[in-house]
Amino acid sequence: MFQNRGERMLEPGDPDVKSALDIFVKDLDIVHAEAKSLQSPIPVASSALQQFISGQSLGLGKKDDSQVVKVYERISGVPVGRDKAQNKVEGDRVGDLWKENDFVEEILECGSEPRHLIVLSNEYVRALRVSFPAGDTTLAHRHAEDSLYFFLVEGLSVVNHIKGSAPACDCMEFGEVRFGTHKSDKPLVHKITNTSNTMMLCIDAEVLKQPPITAAIPLVAEKHELIKTRDKIRVYKLTLEPGESVQVTYPFFSLSVVLDGGIIQSQVGAREGIPDITWTTTAQRGDLHWKEPVVGIKQTNVGDSTYVVFIAEWR
Repeated sequence: MFQNRGERMLEPGDPDVKSALDIFVKDLDIVHAEAKSLQSPIPVASSALQQFISGQSLGLGKKDDSQVVKVYERISGVPVGRDKAQNKVEGDRVGDLWKENDFVEEILECGSEPRHLIVLSNEYVRALRVSFPAGDTTLAHRHAEDSLYFFLVEGLSVVNHIKGSAPACDCMEFGEVRFGTHKSDKPLVHKITNTSNTMMLCIDAEVLKQPPITAAIPLVAEKHELIKTRDKIRVYKLTLEPGESVQVTYPFFSLSVVLDGGIIQSQVGAREGIPDITWTTTAQRGDLHWKEPVVGIKQTNVGDSTYVVFIAEWR
């Protein structure tokens, strides 16, 4: 194992993925479940499984399984591999160094920053859930794709430290939606500190590619409010009070992000030979889904609280 994985543990940066860390979690979990069913103790395997799960929590699930070594680096504060500053230069790219006074830090791709958890990814969008407690600061990271930011907590205040600029205070309103032109303008390299008294919760949705079907004009539909328009996206806010219904056709690919959760009954009307299809879902704040174009769907708020969801149209 040291011959096979050890060399990749020592490599600076991200080695080629020979076997993803996620696979180890799956396989070891099967081992753990089988041993439990046989009432056979496996203390070493159980301990190893927890370390690989820790690696997942650091955003390493899609990385090579040798990168579980970063769990030990994080706990001990001591690099196990080669000096990460070796052969690296100061700059703005992933893997470059951010030198500030006597402190040197390697710039990460935002999906590799531990507080940015990738929760959805396809050819059109990569969505990350950004969450960390009051007083915490992210590692230096780089955003290189145009992105939508949905802020889902009240009273959020931060210090945004952009490379090359002085730290600046910023406040985000609950339900605020911003658009960052990191690809069409320039990449953002920064660190951010949560200076509020609440847990940060934000959805960062990268706009990667135009889908094959788009709408020429904005959606006009009951209960929908157009709140943001940019070259690549339109964002609508759908609000349903308890008992209210709306029937819509979305002629576009979209990302839905729940602001205020509820119990929603969805219904697709009957077609020749096919009866109505009805299903109920419980939505929670921060839930998100990528959706293809849909025709004639009826949604009813069958819960007892106001349901609010963002519909981000890709165009």
